[in-house]
Amino acid sequence: MTAPSGLREAGGPGTAPPGHAATADDVVAQVARTLEYLTELHARYRAGDVHVHVPDLLHSGEGTLEELAEQLLPRSSAALKAAARSLFFSLPVAFDPAESIGPYLAIVDRDGAGQPYRFLDMGALIATSAFGENDPAVVRAILESLPFVTSRYAHSEYQTALSLRLKAELNRIAPEGTPRHFVVNTGAEAVENAIKSVLLNRVKTTEDGEGGFIVSFEGAFHGRTLGALAVTHRKKARLGFPTFDWPHILFPVEDARAPKETARREERSLKQLWDLLVSGRLPRADKSKDTFRREMDALDEFLTRQGDQDLGAFVQAQRSALTPDVVRRARRVAAVLVEPIQGEGGVRLASARFMRKLRLLTRIYDVPLVFDEVQTGWGMTGRLWGHELFDLPCPPDVVTWAKKAQNGVLFVSEALATFFQEEKKFNTTWEGDSVGMVRLLAQIDKLDLDQVRRTGERARAGLEALAREYREILKNVRGAGVMLGFDVMRADWCDALRDRAFRRGLLLLPAGERVLRFYPRYDSEPSAIDEALSILRLAVEDLVGGRVTADASAAPEIRVGTLAIPLDTVEIVDLTPDTFQAYKLQVLAVEQERYGASASYPADVLRAGRRPLLQFPIETLETTMTNAGAIGVALRDRVSGRFVAYALGSALENHDEEGVGADPHVGENNTFYLQAMATSPSAQNHVALENHLLETLRARAIAAGFEFLSMLIEERVLETGPEWLRGAVVLERIENYLRSGSTFAYLQAALPPASPPARETGDQPG
Repeated sequence: MTAPSGLREAGGPGTAPPGHAATADDVVAQVARTLEYLTELHARYRAGDVHVHVPDLLHSGEGTLEELAEQLLPRSSAALKAAARSLFFSLPVAFDPAESIGPYLAIVDRDGAGQPYRFLDMGALIATSAFGENDPAVVRAILESLPFVTSRYAHSEYQTALSLRLKAELNRIAPEGTPRHFVVNTGAEAVENAIKSVLLNRVKTTEDGEGGFIVSFEGAFHGRTLGALAVTHRKKARLGFPTFDWPHILFPVEDARAPKETARREERSLKQLWDLLVSGRLPRADKSKDTFRREMDALDEFLTRQGDQDLGAFVQAQRSALTPDVVRRARRVAAVLVEPIQGEGGVRLASARFMRKLRLLTRIYDVPLVFDEVQTGWGMTGRLWGHELFDLPCPPDVVTWAKKAQNGVLFVSEALATFFQEEKKFNTTWEGDSVGMVRLLAQIDKLDLDQVRRTGERARAGLEALAREYREILKNVRGAGVMLGFDVMRADWCDALRDRAFRRGLLLLPAGERVLRFYPRYDSEPSAIDEALSILRLAVEDLVGGRVTADASAAPEIRVGTLAIPLDTVEIVDLTPDTFQAYKLQVLAVEQERYGASASYPADVLRAGRRPLLQFPIETLETTMTNAGAIGVALRDRVSGRFVAYALGSALENHDEEGVGADPHVGENNTFYLQAMATSPSAQNHVALENHLLETLRARAIAAGFEFLSMLIEERVLETGPEWLRGAVVLERIENYLRSGSTFAYLQAALPPASPPARETGDQPG
């Protein structure tokens, strides 16, 4: 049985055949059939009868994921192609909510029997879904709330019974110490408004009326809007965007295996914060280590004897020891912003000890502490709010929440709530989406923290067993509740493992440089968690067993559509023996994109395993960069931060490719051989990039003293290449080179002598 046809099409329930208008009775009947179907599907899932279902060839077939998806998942491929003018990355499938249930996400493609293919999602839709898909309570709530769904009200002026009910429910779940709340649309908006509130607090309450700055942590991710970027410290997110020059300090990740090192990191982080508090980033401030040590000792003593001392009295005593100058400087710190667990940063946790000291220190210096709980909030860690894990001596001043809220929410203390009273200082047209409100309200009483902990414990135990069994691949399973992650031993294996898991039907989220996240829904059936762990085991076996290598696999996301990359946004990166290790994965990505299995080749193209022979393995390129006279150049798009082209080679005598033996200058040690070059086919102007690359490499070869430049290259460059290359001597021509369907030519161009160094001008000695 499959979903009623109306729900499987983009038009949704009640979609009528062309030329026929659906009557009210048609729609009601369609909805009734849909409810009946979803009830049955839900029962099947709870009974353990729903499983991953993907085409066998998706994981056993040869070719790139994009190639196989186009062949095996034609509906998804057609939908993605139709949307190719849009700008986005995507998994190579189009999901079908009508057939999804629990953590099993259906796609629009069907098998021969008409049954939907389904993937098992251990990313919880990027941590936004607390419970499973098509939960009957949510479906009924949506139907019962149709008037609120039909029209989207601008709640900033037009409050509805629904929006007011949400606000009343938020009273119930608000974190301790932050009872006031402001509803927005996204997590980034919640963070932006948190930033505005603490800056305005400083503007209104300090003598100079300056907003000051916000301190955040290394590895943090708080959003992609400009204010949120100022407190985000992920290079890919920030690259190219000017924003506030605000400081960040070390996030002292707890390592239970090395308690002394953890304590050292915590001390260093607190010292960095203390320096900012006592200096306000102003010059000539006294940052005495002795004073810092005395204050830390006082914090330690209070936390040791916390039950015997009054917090208010302790804070007041510590404040009285601060000089007026230090108090004034500390007021320049508008807030400290921290995540209870860094999700995007790699599921990184600091100790409760550190967080308690952080709260005490900020309280003593009268600096608001903001917890970003966009991802951790509302049960994910096994506690209602992630910061509750730390048993803080006093509550935070601000808490942000989104993801599972289905909108964005900002919780603030009574003191900070004052600044929301001025009309239009804090405002957003929608104040949340009604459909999201309905979803949250339908589930708000379902939250069972014991259930979250049980689900997390089962998942974690399974991951730890895998890590023990495959020590060479997986390690360091960590997290809290259902917010779990683990390290992949090598960064280049991370995408490969995700790719193999996806091909077998398991969806995983990356984080940091080499971390995979494992986020079960709160109410995931044990059978679903066990199936996810079994698929992960098979994916690891694919790597361990040599079925796939890191240089043959990329992440499962694909870039949809192409873009022109203006040359004035491209920067030149010199590849050297010292830098190549740092850049090799980016070089490999360009090489794979241009000459890998996803390129258009004849069926009989020569291959080494899955790799077309035209694609250089990374080991070959690494060897070349160690040769005498090696020169390498890459072009990096400053907007995205990714490599879009590269070229490298070395002295001719180091190579043994087709045509080298017949080169008239072999043995003379005066010829540079361009061994490898690739430009990203996703760039519309790849020819312009290629020519820019060739001009740059030629200049480097001339400067190095080479007299000739030789290369085995696609013959088309004789028409599209720079003028000097069009006049190159064709020493050999090879049709259908390596059965690639392309003609290659061995070319040689004479190089002019290097220009002598410019003479210095000025007075000559007489």
